[in-house]
Amino acid sequence: MSRGRLARSGLAPILPRSLRALILGSFPSEASLAAGQYYAHPQNWFWRVLEACGVAPSATAPYRSRVRAVKANGIGIWDLYGEVERKGSGDDQIRNAVPNDIAGLWEERGAFLVLLNGRRRAEWRRYFKALPVEPIALPSTSPRPLHWNTPSSQAAAIEEWREALERAATALTPRGKRGRGRARAEAR
Repeated sequence: MSRGRLARSGLAPILPRSLRALILGSFPSEASLAAGQYYAHPQNWFWRVLEACGVAPSATAPYRSRVRAVKANGIGIWDLYGEVERKGSGDDQIRNAVPNDIAGLWEERGAFLVLLNGRRRAEWRRYFKALPVEPIALPSTSPRPLHWNTPSSQAAAIEEWREALERAATALTPRGKRGRGRARAEAR
């Protein structure tokens, strides 16, 4: 391990029984890890975006309610990486990343859309180029990018998310071993 970097394990995936789309971030922030919740940092736009798109209740609703709503829409939440070495929460600080078993999830659940929270196509191709899906790269919901600084840029970013989530709503129900695969994936 590099000096000053901490080894971290990510959060378990949120997976609905019928997975239509999987939203992939990079790795949870320190605030998310401490809370044991995806996108727990109050400045992250994730839950506000899902609320604006009609996929989740109020961004301030209890976490369990938000998770139930997302799952009811056939949407899963996970990260590209299951383990990293990182000091702080910045993606630029990630070292020695170990990818999550998204290929295994694909094999167990069948086809689903992949929505990248952040334009992480290079990382996707590095680890998952064998999967027969072209991910949809969306604006990062992290508070750092400039697209959250003005009302017009916020509206444009939310619209990109809305279009991708509408596409997920019309995606075919996946094939595969839902029951057994779900239990195995949630146990990770």
